[in-house]
Amino acid sequence: MEASASYLMKSAIWLTGFAIVYFLFLRNERYFMLKRIYLLAGILISFIFPLISFHYQVEMPAPGINQAALAASTVNTVAMQQQAAAGKSFDYRFVLLFLYLSGILLLLFRAVRHFSTIYKAVSKSNVSNTGPVKLIRAPQFPASFSFFNYVFINPSVSENEAEEIMNHEIVHVRQRHWLDLLLVEILQLIQWGNPFAWIYTGFIRLNHEYLADQMALQRTANPANYRAALLNQLFDSPVISLSNSFNYSLNKKRFDMMKKIITSPYRKFKVLLVLPVFATVFYAFATPEYHYGPTANSTKETAIATIDIPSPIQALQKEKNTISEKRIPQDTSRSLVKIKKALAETPNSLIIIDGVQSDTKTLNGINPNDIASISVLKDESATALYGEKGKNGVILVTTKNGVALKEKKDQEAINPPAAQQERTKEAVFVDGVSTDKPIPQIYKELGHNWGTVNQLSPRAGLEKYGEQGKNGVIDIITRKKAIEMGLKPPYLRISPEDYPTFHGQGHAVFNDWLLGQIKYPEDAVLRGISGIVTATYIVNSDGTLSNPAIIVTPDKSLGDAVVKAIVASPKWEPPKNPESIDPFNATVSIKFELPDKIFLPEEPFVVVEEMPMFPGGDATLLKFIAENSHYPQSAKTNMITGRVIIRFVVNSEGQAEQATVLRGVDPSLDAEAVRVVNSLPAFSPGKQGGRPVPVYYMVPITFTLTKPDSVKTNP
Repeated sequence: MEASASYLMKSAIWLTGFAIVYFLFLRNERYFMLKRIYLLAGILISFIFPLISFHYQVEMPAPGINQAALAASTVNTVAMQQQAAAGKSFDYRFVLLFLYLSGILLLLFRAVRHFSTIYKAVSKSNVSNTGPVKLIRAPQFPASFSFFNYVFINPSVSENEAEEIMNHEIVHVRQRHWLDLLLVEILQLIQWGNPFAWIYTGFIRLNHEYLADQMALQRTANPANYRAALLNQLFDSPVISLSNSFNYSLNKKRFDMMKKIITSPYRKFKVLLVLPVFATVFYAFATPEYHYGPTANSTKETAIATIDIPSPIQALQKEKNTISEKRIPQDTSRSLVKIKKALAETPNSLIIIDGVQSDTKTLNGINPNDIASISVLKDESATALYGEKGKNGVILVTTKNGVALKEKKDQEAINPPAAQQERTKEAVFVDGVSTDKPIPQIYKELGHNWGTVNQLSPRAGLEKYGEQGKNGVIDIITRKKAIEMGLKPPYLRISPEDYPTFHGQGHAVFNDWLLGQIKYPEDAVLRGISGIVTATYIVNSDGTLSNPAIIVTPDKSLGDAVVKAIVASPKWEPPKNPESIDPFNATVSIKFELPDKIFLPEEPFVVVEEMPMFPGGDATLLKFIAENSHYPQSAKTNMITGRVIIRFVVNSEGQAEQATVLRGVDPSLDAEAVRVVNSLPAFSPGKQGGRPVPVYYMVPITFTLTKPDSVKTNP
């Protein structure tokens, strides 16, 4: 028992030393893979090094033997043993052992329960193979997470968000983060009484998220969408201790770690600060071994080491050593030769990587192991596909990731992943008729006939639909049925034919027309007034413009100039689809710059080295929107709910402008979402190369009718 207690104490001290060094010197560093190695080394060392006994040998002169003293000492020892036996009391060590084993059993029970939950979800769900992972749409788990090579996503998550989540979770799977979590689970079982064991777990899980964020941002087509998907998961919670949760530790620091900041490679040497821990622990637990020699002049010290492995630890170590990583060597020479040959033959050629125009620098930066195929087009074959851009030849590169994505999209066209799981807790009714179809499939099938959606509580569901509605109901009313009931549901815009046009083109052309109509007010010039004006307007079903309103302006005279130009607009062409008669809400931003320049603001970046930051972070941004949004009365009356996705620009001055509805619900809800976004306080602007630049930003705003009515930003 003493040996086990000694092992636990030493193990805890080793781990605590690693944890303290990490907390003080390494937690804010951006070398995430190096930090992963450090953290794993700390666990392994805390398991192994306590098994090693360090000794140093001391030779001393042999003393003379006094027979009388030896006899006396023997008698005294026997007497002491008799006294101990007579006065033997309760051994408190058994109480401590009982408490320690109870803690282990409790944690084992928790782990078994978690495994059981996952096993039931896997056995009862349809599994979709997506590259190296298996995707499961599981309604019982609100948060998205990965478990070994399974990725669990709630069916309510949209396809765009699901794609961003998959970009994140696939990193956990490919880098085998579950191995780290398995070691952490064993660590917690052995050292559950050591608070640093739980803190250490947090370090590892958070570093996993940094690694996944780093890789996911490189693979996503729109980093803003990735950040939005991350925010959408804000209020959900991790489910399983051995899983990597998409929204784990979602705070300002995690978003800061996503920024591309170049740091000195010499900072990696900070890991060597753990060496004093080695010296201190070795010194503290080393014990002297005295060896008696013939003379007093032969005294010396020599360091030696012995290993003593208790049998339970030996079994654990043997089991752990059976886990090995399977590595498959890959021949990269052919890909390298083909790349160099293609570049040499067509130095000014158009480069297309996974269907996206790119450049030589990006091509050279691709790992040859990740290339699936390379094709070179010349002459007519190139211009036939890419026109004038392909006159110097085209290099087509398809990566393995691109192939996987294409296969995924082909698969989704046949069998959408979102349609493979149905909600088990809530019944779904369409026009009063129960259906087993998942919501995304119903949405796709109804198309323009999509009307209103109400979520009924179990009590309301039971009252309206009886036993079928006892767990709650998602009550969908088609647009046709809603009109028959006297409601006024919005007409869903799902194609270009559903939008009005200006001179046969989109509303961006109207912005150029406005520039030719606006005059810089003379009094504003005299007073030195400049800045950006953001205005909204409505395109009615007959093509006329109405309700011009200024959202942001540095001066009334500049705002009036923009409004005057909007009012002077000729009629727009109505949507080609005659049923799309709902008013269209739009926003425009115009920049006035002294002495007489009027122009559209700089084309925004999608991602920059330093992204814009709302005061207090993204969580505060969502809170501001929720607290300052007002549910339109017309939407309340017509029981209209849904999520509006707004894209806007944070300009170089930090102001929110050019708010656009990417996905709308109803004109009144869309207009309210645009209004609140345009009223946002100033951000810290994004920066590229140290210069403030405009950057796209996106936020989802969910309008839901509850008691009380609410507007929220977490779908």
